Amino acid sequence: RNTGGVNFVSDVLGRRDPDTVALIELARDGTRREWTFGQVVDHVAALAATFLACGVQRGDVVMTLIGNRPEWVLSMVASFRIGAVALPCNEQLRAHDLELRIATARPRLIVVDERDTAALTEALQAFPEAERPVVRTVPDPELHDPAALAAPAPAVLAPEDPCLITFTSGTTGEAKGVLHGQEY
Repeated sequence: RNTGGVNFVSDVLGRRDPDTVALIELARDGTRREWTFGQVVDHVAALAATFLACGVQRGDVVMTLIGNRPEWVLSMVASFRIGAVALPCNEQLRAHDLELRIATARPRLIVVDERDTAALTEALQAFPEAERPVVRTVPDPELHDPAALAAPAPAVLAPEDPCLITFTSGTTGEAKGVLHGQEY
């Protein structure tokens, strides 16, 4: 058990050969792109800076409503980098399901795929405007432009610090959030 500081970005990704392929993207239009560990780390650092610029702080929740695309990976790992709590949501969720997750987790920021904005917009109507999180839509290359903002150093986190919220399936009642720690 690691009793010192942890951070997935520096402990795992940062220790990989930056020229090794980390992620293979097969885009909706059929194009293929390979992302190296170095590219992932650079884009995650830039996205983490964007999250901070959106008001996200350590311990805040960042909700993702993104399909199977690199921005989902980058958003999750950017959250880990700054000590934010990632809340991944499946694109099959409807407005009621999203409303429940927003009410329970109170995300500071939501990163949403442009094709999922209608369901999210409907869910957000249940909240007064002053209580709504910041919403950023992908694709948006400016979200993780390595030249745009100064990258924050990876947060030094305790193994028990919050990392991830997942929700139960809700088959026997309303879905419930389950908080997972940083330890790995």
